[in-house]
Amino acid sequence: MNMRFAVQLIVVFALSACFLGRGTAQNGGDASQLLRNDASADGSKQSVLLQIAAVEAHARQAEAAHSEDAVLGRIYARLGLYCREAAQWGRSEAATERSVALFRRSGEPGGELAVALSQLGTLHAAMGKFREAEKEEQEALQLREKVGDRLQIARSWDDIAAISFAQHKLGRARDFARKAMDEFSVNPRAIPLDRISAGYGLAEALCLLKECASAVRYLKEALDEAKATLPPDDLPIAIGEFLLGFAYWKSGDMSNADGFMRTGTDAMSKRLDWAHPSYLAALTQYAKFLKQNRQVEAANLVERRIRQAETVVDYSAIQSGQGAFGFAGLK
Repeated sequence: MNMRFAVQLIVVFALSACFLGRGTAQNGGDASQLLRNDASADGSKQSVLLQIAAVEAHARQAEAAHSEDAVLGRIYARLGLYCREAAQWGRSEAATERSVALFRRSGEPGGELAVALSQLGTLHAAMGKFREAEKEEQEALQLREKVGDRLQIARSWDDIAAISFAQHKLGRARDFARKAMDEFSVNPRAIPLDRISAGYGLAEALCLLKECASAVRYLKEALDEAKATLPPDDLPIAIGEFLLGFAYWKSGDMSNADGFMRTGTDAMSKRLDWAHPSYLAALTQYAKFLKQNRQVEAANLVERRIRQAETVVDYSAIQSGQGAFGFAGLK
């Protein structure tokens, strides 16, 4: 796994983790309740699979009861998010595409359709399907611009920043993330997950543009807000810890880097399955850091875990070629 793909996959998944709560709020649900439900689980892949089974059962019941399209659309959107967290890319794609189709058929004004399109766009970006992702995010932005809601428009900017990052269009990613952050910082309806998502995206774009010193500040602010507003074992916190360590590393602060990268990967291991691609991507970077810091024995242990996990991880639904696996490594 090359360095560029590893970092991109971590960031796209970090933003997806934020969208899990934010998307629920946009779809008329209670994001804080979803986060509380997640906090009550053990954070393992098994708990996510149980959540997937529960949502699937809910979908079957709603289908049998001939529920309204918008109701079904919300259920399938949530199913898609949980399948993504379990790295079930194909199932996540099918559920999210079903959600988009249902919202189109429902004839609703476009708000929930825009959310579903954005969810599908970020998923396709993680899968390397950039043409589809760009089309979906642009349609979502156009729907939101017709309504004229500044918060929703900023959320589209944030989504476009994530996709631009995945395509290694770093200047574009930085500019859209900064626009989103500017709006989220003054909009009274913005929720913490908005600012956390934009902060992570802006910081990592800056870091890969060789501006890691500036990135550290944004990551610290986003991570502080995550710790203040989310359950202590929540995934955005774990990934934020790792990303802050990565930014410290790339800005030359090796002492701070070690602690944050170790804490982040340890926390991710509790929340993500041990073979999840995003967790493996984080471990890959941590091993590189350890080698550079001449901690050879520790690096060897981490690399052994990576090799064991790579024998079972499923990359089959993620495109190579023009997709995320097709990028050359950073120097």
